[in-house]
Amino acid sequence: MTEAFLVAALISSATMAVLFALLLPLIILGLITYGVALRNDLVKMRNSIDKSFAGIDMLLKQRHDELPKLLETCRPYLKHEEKTLQSVVDARRAFARATSPGEKAQADQWVSGVVRNLLAVAVKNPNLKNNASFVQLQARINQLEEKVAAERDHYNAQVHSFNARLAHNPHALVARFANRRAREPFQASEPNSQGLRP
Repeated sequence: MTEAFLVAALISSATMAVLFALLLPLIILGLITYGVALRNDLVKMRNSIDKSFAGIDMLLKQRHDELPKLLETCRPYLKHEEKTLQSVVDARRAFARATSPGEKAQADQWVSGVVRNLLAVAVKNPNLKNNASFVQLQARINQLEEKVAAERDHYNAQVHSFNARLAHNPHALVARFANRRAREPFQASEPNSQGLRP
């Protein structure tokens, strides 16, 4: 009886060892697959954030391209407002030098402020206010500002979601190994209640 018990125990140990030898690689493979899936999720979110930022950047560049036209339209009517015109040029240069989302947000704030100021001064001039080119540029810049605000909200929502994932396990663990860091939101001041219109 003891021999039978001993044989059964040896068979049971051998079976357990074989079973363990088969299950351990499957468990490791499962954990690796899960880690890769989490990493891919973070990469997908990062790419979506990059795409949203590219959309904001494109709209800001379009506005950037409209500013020389606006300056040329306003310049003959606002010769006495050279300081206001120069501030638009300076803000435009600052935007051209900006590279990160934070720098672009600061430059966007500055450009929006000086353009708002320029438009406020411009509409006080009745000749300029009735200029068809000025009215068209003002409408185009307002349209771009509205689109930037919508894209910025979308971008910031994605950044918030990404950063929240990075703060919680198991994504936090995978993020450390994949060297993923929290992204900065695009925070710019909101235009006044009428957009850029004074």
